[in-house]
Amino acid sequence: MTLQEKIDLIKNNQAIAMLAPTFAIDFKYPNIIGMLYKLGFKEVTELTFGARMVNWAYANYIKENPKQELYISSPCPTVVALVKAQYPELAKYLMPVVSPMAAMAKICKKINPNYKIVFISPCWAKELLEAPKYKEIDAVITLKDLKKIFDQAGIKEEDFSDKICFDSLIREYTKIYPISGGLAATSHIQKLFKEGEILVTDGAGNIKKVLEDFKSGSRQYKFLDLLNCNGGCIGGPAINKQDLSTEERKKIIYEYTHRSSDECMGKHKGKVKDAKDIDLSAIY
Repeated sequence: MTLQEKIDLIKNNQAIAMLAPTFAIDFKYPNIIGMLYKLGFKEVTELTFGARMVNWAYANYIKENPKQELYISSPCPTVVALVKAQYPELAKYLMPVVSPMAAMAKICKKINPNYKIVFISPCWAKELLEAPKYKEIDAVITLKDLKKIFDQAGIKEEDFSDKICFDSLIREYTKIYPISGGLAATSHIQKLFKEGEILVTDGAGNIKKVLEDFKSGSRQYKFLDLLNCNGGCIGGPAINKQDLSTEERKKIIYEYTHRSSDECMGKHKGKVKDAKDIDLSAIY
């Protein structure tokens, strides 16, 4: 789908924008919400509730399969592709749970079945590798492409109010998901493992090393929280501000997390019942 086709999809349909938390690195919150409305979206939501449901599914799976030798996190499509291509014997350890993107898309589609769902991403892999697997996701727009669209349309941050809320959100610290270790930190899986059994790492080289170590017989870790980009999704290649350091990006996400979690909640709050009967399983 071309960029113009994505713009037409938004303008010619009732569409929901699902924002990856990394948006805060490139765009001012909450002005971005008004900018997306101006672009033509009918609703603008975060992935926080989808991430919460993924966390819930992770904890349940581990509790139901306590004797599994290893668990590998699966929200990152590049990590999933790497394991399947270069370590196929380890693919059975990938967590059979969808990503927050897919989970939130399924939830949005259940509530608004006639709406188009557009994910706004810091990552090309979400568009190329993962989104095509899910009928609920109609398009993916990277943060770089979103800036192009805003620039072409003359949509500027300063033209929009800083007193606006997401259409659907919850007071959730899953907003730190894009930071390396965010999944392990917010999913409470620490309670299911002994100290030292969870490994958090990022970057292709580090990931390959830990997988090679496991193949060679190392059994130090039982849960691997892995993200391909340096620092996690905050290091995504489709982020505009590539000049920022990892620490600067982390600071932005933490500040956004605390500020947005303390402000107005909007009229819709994510509840577990909203995800009832939604299949969050995945086959890798």
